Amino acid sequence: MQLSTAIGTLALLLAAALVAGHALGEDALPPASAPTIQKKVDEREAQRRAAAAVQQKKKDEFARRCSKPLKTPAELEECKQVYRSM
Repeated sequence: MQLSTAIGTLALLLAAALVAGHALGEDALPPASAPTIQKKVDEREAQRRAAAAVQQKKKDEFARRCSKPLKTPAELEECKQVYRSM
């Protein structure tokens, strides 16, 4: 009889400790300074899109300057400079 009382008391104490730990654990917020994986992915995607936009802008500039078949030497030099910047 005493053994069953001891086991019951121990079970109640463990349950109370579990409930208290769970209640205290919910109040703790994750650190705001640590970026999540999704934030990192979003930042990399934004950087990739920005780089792609810059590259497309350079490509459009090259097409605009170098699409004419007959060029003056000055236009040819500008075309070369734009090509080098790509």
